[in-house]
Amino acid sequence: MNSIIIKTGSLLLASTLLIPFTHKVDAAANQYEVKVYVDSEKVIKNNRHIDHSILESLGSEDKDKDFNVQYIDDSKRSNFSNQVTYRIRKSEENKKHELQYKKRYPIDSGNVDSAIEKAKKDGFTGDTYEVEYGENKQTLSVTKEADKNLGINKLALPNAKESLDLLKDQASTPFDRLLKPIDKATIIGPVHFERHKGNIDGHKIKIENWDIGEQNVVEVSAKVNTEADAKTVQQAVVNKLDELGIHEKEDKLKTNMIFDKY
Repeated sequence: MNSIIIKTGSLLLASTLLIPFTHKVDAAANQYEVKVYVDSEKVIKNNRHIDHSILESLGSEDKDKDFNVQYIDDSKRSNFSNQVTYRIRKSEENKKHELQYKKRYPIDSGNVDSAIEKAKKDGFTGDTYEVEYGENKQTLSVTKEADKNLGINKLALPNAKESLDLLKDQASTPFDRLLKPIDKATIIGPVHFERHKGNIDGHKIKIENWDIGEQNVVEVSAKVNTEADAKTVQQAVVNKLDELGIHEKEDKLKTNMIFDKY
């Protein structure tokens, strides 16, 4: 047991107090990402873009930012089976390709700290411990990120070998260890999505439209720092989508859908 010794009194009358203390492990999410979904059948036009009137109602404009995304795994998709993903993303405006290494943990009964402690015991210490805050489910994402200028224009993505080499080169522990056994990579994707900036009741939001095969997934999201803020923003978004009659109450697992489709 560790102790703090406090001495009081004079030389003739002295006493020591032993005060035990324990080391508290800091376990707290860095960020919450609120996610609420839109009924895509009610908002997507024939050209697979979001209807202008809907964007306007969500405090946005037609102007968007385009992205291409692909994931890398082995032929058996062993990492994905263990809730680990490796993603490469390119936007039309960014010269660099963005790399993401992610491990997900379920959050049971809202106990975020327990999920973080499990992640740390497993050796996953990320740049962020983010809670994906859906309406029906919460998930902890432990994420590491990097970027690299590949000299590829616009939305182009590297091939499977180049992607694997790039991810291995930039990986930190323990993702480097998990990537090492992969000799031949498989590309899952690519997938295109467009992003609009919006505003609901003073809350800054992102509106994304993902083309996953023949299906569109429309997501409204916002990043905040506390669970209290997450609840507030989520309710504001839900209220707005209900008002517009376009609320999709079922959470969509985009990554799962992409791995199922490609």
